[in-house]
Amino acid sequence: MNNYLYFKFVVILIAFLIIWTLRDFLLLIICSLVISNIVCNLSNQIQKKLKLPRLISLFSVISVISFVIFTILVIVLPPFIKEFNEILGEIPNGLSKINILLNTNINKFNAIYYGEESENFIDVFNLINSIFAIPDGANIAKAIQESFMNLINLAGNLGSGLIRIIFVLVVSLMISIEPKQYKENILLIIPKNYRNKFRNILDKCNIALTNWSFSMVISSLSVGLLSLIVLSILDVKYVLSNALIAMILNIIPNIGPVISGIFPISIALLDNFWKPLAVLGSYILIQNIESYIIMPSIMKKRTNLLPGLTLISQFGFTFVFGPLGLILSLPLAVVIQVLIKESINES
Repeated sequence: MNNYLYFKFVVILIAFLIIWTLRDFLLLIICSLVISNIVCNLSNQIQKKLKLPRLISLFSVISVISFVIFTILVIVLPPFIKEFNEILGEIPNGLSKINILLNTNINKFNAIYYGEESENFIDVFNLINSIFAIPDGANIAKAIQESFMNLINLAGNLGSGLIRIIFVLVVSLMISIEPKQYKENILLIIPKNYRNKFRNILDKCNIALTNWSFSMVISSLSVGLLSLIVLSILDVKYVLSNALIAMILNIIPNIGPVISGIFPISIALLDNFWKPLAVLGSYILIQNIESYIIMPSIMKKRTNLLPGLTLISQFGFTFVFGPLGLILSLPLAVVIQVLIKESINES
């Protein structure tokens, strides 16, 4: 019995080492599965509503997605990149404005309590900069550029980032054409006694991913539209780019909305003192409207992820897979939650 346990432990350890070695390749497979899940579900919805053959509905979905991507690359992306670079250049100016505002108020406080002729006893940004260096616009731009490059150029032996993208798209397309066949082939490696159970788990994972993808699209579009309206009313520069940033980063739970608010707040600081406070309050209000009003009314059966599981998955998958793991942490957390629930129900 002890030998059997030792053997089982060794097998698990070897499997873990193999998975760890191939983690970048597995991440590409996960990307392909998520994309194919979205494509298949859209195709199935069109097939049911319009009563079209599946190949025609699949071709329609792929054509629409390709057209949207092409439109974004040709029309939206060039001006976005231009404005985004300008935003990166404005952020240090916004930080300097914070320094001026803080030190002005500290000077007033100092004058009230220590007299008009007393010297300012502290410079906030000099104090902060003595602890850690505050990056300038060039360093911020370089850091963000490197982060975007890391999303594409994952460490591994699959070639360049373009080849990885092509690999993900081709695998997604192949799975989308015959998803049931691939699922049944995966079930062949499962013992017969557990195949039906595992098939049900895969179906529930599919439903959970469908709910997640639908809710995420609605959530991101809502956040982007509300951000566009609010920033237009507040007359903040680079409205379209900031709204797109808010929409894209909304995919990353918890961290994304915080990062997206940094850009418009920094830009608003260049105008006056009240505007960044208004932007901050507006972004907080938008997140609450999205979480408690829009999504519950549109997606009554949305996937309710446990907050602790979401946070753990973010840090865990980011540590293992890097920046792309952070983006995929939510769909992976959805699948893990389904597996945990099914395991508990089974026991």
